[in-house]
Amino acid sequence: MWQLLVPLALWLGTEGVGGTNLTEVQRKGLQVALEEFHKHPPVKWAFQEIGVDSAVDMPLPGGTFVKLEFKLQQTSCPKKNWRKPECKAKSNGRKRKCLACVKLNPEHKVLSRMVHCPIQTPGQEFQEPQCSKVKWAGEDSEGSYFPGHFAFSKGLPPH
Repeated sequence: MWQLLVPLALWLGTEGVGGTNLTEVQRKGLQVALEEFHKHPPVKWAFQEIGVDSAVDMPLPGGTFVKLEFKLQQTSCPKKNWRKPECKAKSNGRKRKCLACVKLNPEHKVLSRMVHCPIQTPGQEFQEPQCSKVKWAGEDSEGSYFPGHFAFSKGLPPH
């Protein structure tokens, strides 16, 4: 039964994804990801988001975890002007496929973030180990009890 529910949940999480169909928290996550991307020194040109492949948000006790996969394309503007509406994607501009994981607290302040946008190549797969750190940022470890959290045993009383 679980084998059927997991693909259904993933499909429901990404159905209808597009720039205008993102939830408020997903749009905030995308904005944080774009800001983070344009802060990196190796990036010299502005990039424009050209599509969101998937967007999932997960409410947790410490805030909301947002995971996004989206595409960027280079513009002719320098990176300091990346927000300007006149910066349009160049037809021959470099493309990047990005994975962004963002954790927002209940007031939508950023608790943690990870953005990975390598130059797009065929057959590229994402490495997601950092997303798990972002997902659990700001969570109360006292309220979660995992197997092995308390490892002790008590002997049986004598008969």
